[in-house]
Amino acid sequence: MSETVINEICRIAGEAKLVLYEEDGIVQDAFFIATAPVRGFEKLVVGKNPLFAVEAVMRICGLCHASHGIAASEAIENAIGITPPRNGLLMREAIGLINRVQSHILEFLMAAGDLLAKEKRNEVLFKLMEFHAKISDYLLKLGGAATHPPNLTIGGMLSVPKWSVFNNLKARLPSLMKNWEELRHLLTDEDIQTEIADELREKKVDSEYLATGLFYGDRFNLEVKGIETTPYYEFRKENQHSKDSTTLVAFYRGHKVETGPRARMKLYRNFRDSSLYGLHLARIEDTTLALLRFEEILDGIKMDQPFRTENIIFGPGKGVGVYEAPRGTLIHIVELGEEGRVMSLKIIVPTMFNIPIMEEMAKGLSVKAAEASVRLYDPCIPCTTHVIKLG
Repeated sequence: MSETVINEICRIAGEAKLVLYEEDGIVQDAFFIATAPVRGFEKLVVGKNPLFAVEAVMRICGLCHASHGIAASEAIENAIGITPPRNGLLMREAIGLINRVQSHILEFLMAAGDLLAKEKRNEVLFKLMEFHAKISDYLLKLGGAATHPPNLTIGGMLSVPKWSVFNNLKARLPSLMKNWEELRHLLTDEDIQTEIADELREKKVDSEYLATGLFYGDRFNLEVKGIETTPYYEFRKENQHSKDSTTLVAFYRGHKVETGPRARMKLYRNFRDSSLYGLHLARIEDTTLALLRFEEILDGIKMDQPFRTENIIFGPGKGVGVYEAPRGTLIHIVELGEEGRVMSLKIIVPTMFNIPIMEEMAKGLSVKAAEASVRLYDPCIPCTTHVIKLG
């Protein structure tokens, strides 16, 4: 077998290389080696106020920002025994859904080079960028910023938009939905797609799936003790390249599991497409449902009712927060000390689950299709870097 090393995979979130072993042009084995430096946020927040911890963990990633803020807030709320009021929960869910759509649109941008024919590609790219700007404005107005929304906090929302701004957002939503329907048609039009897209349609996926909900996520649908994490260099120690990886990988109840858009669609919507291309279709469906749910939430929020729990007292406790992030099930496990400060934080991110699946799915493909299949899983490297070897 010959070795092909793609030292810098382009059009993914973060730094990684892909090592492929091929025979007669067909991939026999694959190693996804994340090479980004460790961020250290789990250690950074130790000894800090929980309110700071929520703001800090949103900086782990510029793509999954709100997802980390939601999971951390819920874990801390679970630890101290509080629940945000209905408006706070709805607004939190709305912010998370905007974050999901933002992230999916960026993945469609990154996968366009694999899936869309050159003569149509630029038209779709510009439409995607325009849509991303429009949906990001919703997060700016509701969350306080287009990334790392500062209004998201423990107990609900720190601040909410004025009634006039909120109504303007609702009035603009039908136009946004119309824009998405046009994009949805272009992203699924097989007449403007590439041979790589055809090859991905032929590759069937045989995976187990992990998801805890269709929109928000639910810690009661997850057996936290059933999650096992291990350094990648231990998982694939038979290969010399594995020592360069800075990630952990995760398994659920001893099995490799796919998490993310297709897992949500498979477990909660009876989605049937088990091809690699089906992951693209599932992400499109996930985007559509997120926008529809977002519309429901805006109709359900009562601007004259509270958005945050009052008189929060921080004290000792342990808590778990689970949220369905764009790439799948995100888990934060926190312990607070006597003064309510963070004693420990463990973060398990979706890409940890998906790396072993990505490597498995690359087998049997051409080199170009194997690289494209990695992008379809939309790996987020900054979230996944948890390992550093000293000395």
